[in-house]
Amino acid sequence: MMIRNRRRIAVGAAALVFVGGVLSFWNRHRTIPIERALNPAYWVRHARGLDRYDPQTALLEHGDPNLPEVALTIDDGPDPRYGPQIAQMLHDKGVAATFFVVGIRVKQYPEVIKKIDSLGFEIQNHTYDHQRLDTLKPHEIANEIRFCAANVEKVTGKKTNLLRPPGVQYNDQTLATAKALGYVTVSWTCGARDYDQQPASYIAQRILDRTEAGSIIILHQDTPGTLAALPQIIDGLRARGYRFVTVSQMLEHLHAQRPA
Repeated sequence: MMIRNRRRIAVGAAALVFVGGVLSFWNRHRTIPIERALNPAYWVRHARGLDRYDPQTALLEHGDPNLPEVALTIDDGPDPRYGPQIAQMLHDKGVAATFFVVGIRVKQYPEVIKKIDSLGFEIQNHTYDHQRLDTLKPHEIANEIRFCAANVEKVTGKKTNLLRPPGVQYNDQTLATAKALGYVTVSWTCGARDYDQQPASYIAQRILDRTEAGSIIILHQDTPGTLAALPQIIDGLRARGYRFVTVSQMLEHLHAQRPA
């Protein structure tokens, strides 16, 4: 009985150490949702490097944690109020960024997307009309992707191959459909809830607190707080030694380290 109790105590103590370590890691980086951090399957994927890019599902979740680089992604839009100003400011500061745009808005505001494209930014797919893809059937998912791609190509002459699902909500069906169409689905690691019209100080501090090497930062182009916060975010991250890359560049760097 005494030996059995000792074993239970030892197992319990080990479990507490594990959970405490996970919580400490999560609290320090705060880029991993707590429910994922407590899931043993996540740590198996982490050990295999599949929490970065998983070739089986073509899902990108994180860049190389050994490289001092981050990917700045700007969702929604094109927005005629703040989109051009965000793009111009990023261009003036020499910041690489990836804009995930909504197809129907590209159709509504072609001059805005032309402006963003002319400044050299990467433009990618955020679906045709911002529907939650995990609620749709495969052919509906495919249409959301195809119609957005068609609008972007019509205005810019360029094809898209990266998908940011609205709300970053996806399921196995979403991933399979996107992959079949030749797309990588792009998640995120660091956000500031700027879509809730947060003040610039909140947005900037939240991003600066949560960014680490390989972070995929998600912001939105249709909020004034984001425009106001970006200079502080950019200067703060550069002061820490980070460089900005597009999502495509981040993927290339991950692929370059995969064994042949």
